Parts: sequence; structure tokens; C-alpha cells
Amino acid sequence: MKPVEPYNIWYGLLILVGGLGLFIYGMTLMAEGLQLGVGDRLRHLLETLTKGRIRGVALGAGVTGLIQSSSATTVMLVGFVNAGLMTFTQTVAVIFGANIGTTITAQIAAFNVTTLSFPCIGIGFALYMLGSRKSIKYTGEVLLGFGLLFLGMELMKAAVMPLRTSGSFESLVTRYGGNWFLGLLIGLIITSIVQSSSATTTMLVAMGAAGLLSAGSTDPLRIALPIIFGCNIGTCITAWIASVGTSLPAKRVVVAHYLFNISGALLFLPFIGVFPRVVRWVTTATGGGVDDIARQIAWAHTLFNTIMALIWLPFIGFFVKMVKFIKRGMETMPQRDPLFLDPRIFHSPSIALEMAGKEVARMARISLDMLKDSVGYLKKIDRTGKSQLLEMESIVDGLAHSITEYLSKLSQQTLSEEQSQNLVGLMHSVNDIERIADHAENIMYLASTRSESRLNFTEEARQDVEELAGKVLEMYGGIIEAFEEDSPEKAREFQTLELTVDEMASKFRAAHIGRLNQGECKPEAGVIFLDTMSNLERVGDLANNVGHVTTGELERI
Repeated sequence: MKPVEPYNIWYGLLILVGGLGLFIYGMTLMAEGLQLGVGDRLRHLLETLTKGRIRGVALGAGVTGLIQSSSATTVMLVGFVNAGLMTFTQTVAVIFGANIGTTITAQIAAFNVTTLSFPCIGIGFALYMLGSRKSIKYTGEVLLGFGLLFLGMELMKAAVMPLRTSGSFESLVTRYGGNWFLGLLIGLIITSIVQSSSATTTMLVAMGAAGLLSAGSTDPLRIALPIIFGCNIGTCITAWIASVGTSLPAKRVVVAHYLFNISGALLFLPFIGVFPRVVRWVTTATGGGVDDIARQIAWAHTLFNTIMALIWLPFIGFFVKMVKFIKRGMETMPQRDPLFLDPRIFHSPSIALEMAGKEVARMARISLDMLKDSVGYLKKIDRTGKSQLLEMESIVDGLAHSITEYLSKLSQQTLSEEQSQNLVGLMHSVNDIERIADHAENIMYLASTRSESRLNFTEEARQDVEELAGKVLEMYGGIIEAFEEDSPEKAREFQTLELTVDEMASKFRAAHIGRLNQGECKPEAGVIFLDTMSNLERVGDLANNVGHVTTGELERI
């Protein structure tokens, strides 16, 4: 048998890489068009329709089948959990379904779609360039992506076809094709690099269609299966990258993705001699041929993920416990949903107001923690902490909306004059506390800008910021305690610190301007210092407003 010339081998490799790039680009275009066109609806579905196990699996499979990427679905889940929109437990069934949905690409690739590529590219390009409405442009982008995906797949098949006549390649496959560990490693590494199990599996389908896995007496499916198992593990890397700097529940989403695929590989490897028979039976039962290795690879990928989902689904509680055991730790983020608001107690306005007060106090405590953290970032920035602070700001905004809506409905009940005044006071408090959280976020961004730009405060400026921040935190913390204890005397005691805060801020500003005039401090750092002073001073003013609610002096707000 005449070996393939080295030039042809390298040229074929270049075509293979180019085809893979075209395939991935097409898949990216298609996913982008779908996400832009129906992405908000998909995200809404993921957020709201994940209470049942079966529904979660179906939803995960459907969404992933549309956007053609389990990695993209898992990254969305990481974001939802990190933002507190979903719990980790809600995501598990969706992850099972996402692994099933991602196999659709390989199923498409197993069919002969050469004739579809150019019409899809032509029609898609025309719609994208000439379409006047966004929906038409997104449809064109999807079709264009499909066409490029099909074209890339055909290029990969053409690139590997000459290797059928290579004696050295046949010898290589015969010698190492049955090594399951090597196959697993190859699938894992390639998928980790291209960050798509669909791309790796499609490349495998192309090799199977070209007859490259049928060398010697080795069963071609025995060669393909370990690579499929490996690529399922490798695809988790995208979600792992997305989870860096996120909350503990978000990191558990990634662990769940890894656990599902690693457990699948460990479970299926002992049956690597039996599983091909099942795959061939399913392939022939669905209209494929006994020798149609491309369809068999596609079905192997689908069956692997479907069987694993069916195995784990009844034991989803145990699965969650295993993930929490692997990724231990306490979930430090506060509860996003209100804990004390219950419309069923509107018939007793006094109790309803008391519960609303508890929720306002909880909201205030979260904003106080935000302020402490943001002040701490002026010393040393923390990427994970920044992410958590933004989540807490989102929680405060959500609580503000919920409490305001609750109090608005309560105001429609029959209230005494005192109860009406308390309700108005709580409304004011919610608004002021939400604004304090905004100022805490501002300080965090100022600290981040100072760190990224390597702008250092002078020792005097650093001490001034720490002194003012300490006084503001003392004031706000004391006023929150007074609010919780309904103690007007304590509230007035800490309200007296507002004048001190204003005097300190004015004094420190004047001193800093003097340092700027003398060239002791960089102007860029000076702007950050002065903005930080303004934010801290404003927090003092808002904290004083919250104190007026406790003392009953609403007219002074």
C-alpha cells in the first residue's frame, strides 16, 4: 500500500484545522443568532420553569438543542445562580438535559448535508444583509451559521479522506486504537482546547465517515467511545472558566457538570465491549446501516448522555449531596427573596408593619455589609469580593422593590394615623437604604479604578479615608441597631455623628487640595479621594434620614 506523501498529510491537516475553525465559527454564529432572537425567552424559561425534575431535563435539552452548546447553557446557569436568580439544586436537572441536548449537533453531522450548506449560506447572507427587521437578521444569522457549520464539516471529511490509503496511519490506529486511556485523554484535551464537545464529536463523525476508524480488526466504535467520554469531560472547562470569582453555589454548578460526565465515563468504560452492540441496534432501528459508523458515533454520544441522565434522575438528591460534599463551604450570600413579607397578614396591619420593619432592617444590614466591604477594597481589592458585592447590591434592589410593593398594597387597608405614618417612614427608609447600597457600589468602583490604575494615596490621605469611613460605619451601624430596637434615644445619639462626619469630610477635602497644590499627590488619585469622601459623606446624610424614621421626625427628611 502506497503511503501518503508528507506534503499531502500536512496539507490535509491544514484543511482539517480550517474546516474545524469554520465549523466552530458557524456554530458560534448560529448560537449568537438564536440567543439574540429568542435568548431572553430562553433565559426566562430557565429561570422560571425548573421546579420539576422531568421539566428541568426537558428544558435543559431543549435550550441546549437550540443554542447547540451545553457549555453555553451551563455558563448561563452559573450566571443565574451567581446572581441568586436560581438555586444550585434547581440547576441539576437542567445540567442533565443540557448534556442530552448537546448531542443534536453530532446527529445532524451524521447525515449527508453537503447539498444544504451553500443554500443556507446564500439565503442566510441575503437575509442578514438585506433584512430590515432584527428578527429577519437573526434568522439570516442562524441560517448562515448552519451553512458554515455544514461546510466546515464537509471540509473535515475531505481533509481526512486521503489518510485511508496511509499504511502508517492504519498501523497507528491498529496499535493504539484500543487504548481507552489514550482515547479518553485525546477527547478531553481536544475539547478543552476548542471548548466544544460538539466540535470534537463532529470531527470524530467525519473520521468515521471517511473510514479512518476501521483499520485492522479493532471495532471502530471501541476506538470512538473513549474519545466521546473524554470530550464530555473536556466540555466542562468553559463553565469552569466562567465560574472563576463567582459564589459557592455557582461553583457547585460546575462541579455538578464535571461529576455527571466523569461518573458517566467511569460507569461506561467497563462495558466498552457491550455498549457498541446497543449502539448498532439503535442505529439500525432508526434507519441507519450496520456499517454506518458516522450515525453510530452520533447515537453513542446521545445514548451515553441520555442513559446517564436516566440513571441519576431518581437519585438527584444524592447527587446534590455529593456535589456539596466535594465543594464544601457555607453559602454566605444572603437570601434574595423576602423572609418576613406575607400578604396573608394584611388583616392585621400592626403585625404586617412589624414584619415589613424586620425586612427593612435585614435590607439595611446587607447594605451595611456592602459598605464595610467596599471600604475594605480601598486597602486591597478582591475580585471575588467585588462579584459578591454586586450580587448583594442586586439583592438590595430586589428587596427594595418587594418591600415597596408590599407596603403599597398594605396602604390600601384601613390603617390608623400612627400606622400610616409608620408605613410612610418605612417607605422612606427603603429608598434611603437602597441609595446607601448604591454609594457602597460607587466606592467599590473607585477602589477598583485606583487599584487597576496603580494610583496610590499619600499616607495622610489613606488615614483620612479610614477615619471618615470608620465614623460613617459607626453611625450607620448604630442607627440600624436603633431601628431594630425601635429606640429613638439611641437613634438621636448616633444622629449627632452626622455633623462630625460633615466636619471631617470638609477638613479632609481642604487638606487634600493643599496636598494637590503642593504636588504631593497625583491629580488622578486626588479625584478618586475626593469622590470617595463625597460618597461617604452622602451615606452619613442618608443614615441620618433612616434615624429620623426611628425618632418619628419624618418632616425633617
